[in-house]
Amino acid sequence: MMMTVDIMDETAQKYVIRVDGLSKRFGGKQVLSNISFSVDEGSIFALIGPNGAGKTTTIRCITDSIESDGGRIELFGQSINPTVKRNIAVVSEDRRVFRHFTALDYEALWSALYPKWDSDVFKDFLARYNFDLKQRVETYSIGMKTLFFVALAVSSQAELLILDEPTQHLDPTTRFDIMTMLKAYAKDGRTILISSHEIFELEEYATDFAIIKQGKVIYTDSIDDAKEKHRIISEGDLMSRREGTVGIVGNEVLVKVDDTESSGRYPRLNEIVVGYLTGTKR
Repeated sequence: MMMTVDIMDETAQKYVIRVDGLSKRFGGKQVLSNISFSVDEGSIFALIGPNGAGKTTTIRCITDSIESDGGRIELFGQSINPTVKRNIAVVSEDRRVFRHFTALDYEALWSALYPKWDSDVFKDFLARYNFDLKQRVETYSIGMKTLFFVALAVSSQAELLILDEPTQHLDPTTRFDIMTMLKAYAKDGRTILISSHEIFELEEYATDFAIIKQGKVIYTDSIDDAKEKHRIISEGDLMSRREGTVGIVGNEVLVKVDDTESSGRYPRLNEIVVGYLTGTKR
């Protein structure tokens, strides 16, 4: 069973990101096909899926670093433009840096670009992790580059952060610090869109998610609502069911339930993701 959500109906909900029918092709390969989801104000929204599913391409279309072939993208209720970009801070997957730029050079650049730049947050962050402000960022390890760009994004105080694998190559303690920081960042009504493979981590700090498989969104929901709508049952219990089966999770099965059903146990986020990615129909 696969599910998509029509997110373009007019409601009172305030969306920071609205993606409807997004498509993208590279050469003869269809990379994105009718991608649709919405990101609520104040949420931490996770794009989840295997390598090659289309997560990074989706982010690149949202940030206008590549042009989509079809569909509609709205940020803060409008198409991306220079004014909107001042409210968005991005950490890209490639961690691309300017040659010869030091941390001080980046601070000067970002503080000029973002009106709400918080130099105290930036300095505290760099001091905590022992960054050398005069060292060229291109010489940092991949983990230090990740940490540095997250520092820039958070210090920007932008209303929307778009982060591609923000805890990649970080040690467990630093990962926990970043997760705690991002939860605090969103508490003030700011919004975060994350692409990540770290499903166990995402359950600790994300609020909403979309599962992408082969260039399509196959399920999207809040994490709390998704847990309420699904159960994990045994293979034996599955024999009595005629509908609602989502997919196999190890030796058990993820099923979608209605409000009256109480059998099975509540799933974890990783079990919901695995169930939809296996996509078994019975």
